Amino acid sequence: MDQRASAITLLVLLCATFSNAFDISKILSNGSDFGSFNELLKQTGMIQKINNQQTITVLALDGGAVGSIQGKSKDELERILSNHIILDYYDMDKLKKLTNKSTTLTTMFQKSGVAQNGLGFLNVSKTSSGDIMLGSGVKDAPLVARVMKQVAAQPYNISVVQISQAIVAPGIDSIDASAPTQSQNPSPPPPKKKAAAPTPKEEEAEVPSPTEESDATPEADSPALTPGEEPAADETSGASSCALMGSGAAVAALMGLMFVGF
Repeated sequence: MDQRASAITLLVLLCATFSNAFDISKILSNGSDFGSFNELLKQTGMIQKINNQQTITVLALDGGAVGSIQGKSKDELERILSNHIILDYYDMDKLKKLTNKSTTLTTMFQKSGVAQNGLGFLNVSKTSSGDIMLGSGVKDAPLVARVMKQVAAQPYNISVVQISQAIVAPGIDSIDASAPTQSQNPSPPPPKKKAAAPTPKEEEAEVPSPTEESDATPEADSPALTPGEEPAADETSGASSCALMGSGAAVAALMGLMFVGF
């Protein structure tokens, strides 16, 4: 039982360790030069976002470099600071081993859903003198920040590297965060076409007129009677109907003459 309890305790401790492998606020507190930068991370809620990552690199600013972004709005500060968080592990050794002339790095701002036109990326390049320079991934943006030194590292979870100045991407201060991008809200499908309503002429053509109905069902001619023959019962009723129709026609004709006379 004691061994089982010890194993459970060890498992709980391991889970707690891996669930919170690092605390960026504590790491920055160990250096006296990053107090202002640490405070900005707290104000914008970036501390928790950083600690929730498994592999990350923080480009830290000392007191002198952080002054250029102090005084900005909270939303703008959060966008700028998230552009200083690389979603990969880069310590000084890895940065010095970069062989390509320019390498693109993905930042936390790229995950926000509002980064466009390279705003969520950084370009890193090594100069002929050996300096490692960083700049915004926006087209034609200059390399403005120089990598200075390694502040802290926990391979391959978190690396904190000091840079010479803040990287403010062109246009990052004018982003409307409330406006969704095209990829987030795809345009709705086009409305289905409704069938065209029939024109009055088409409706009249579809409804048969009484004349057409009468033409479609012609009446059979009554057989002629020879002198002395009497019509059958059906024939008698048919003759009566014809007589009534004839009387009605005669009355109508008479009334027509009377109106003409008036």
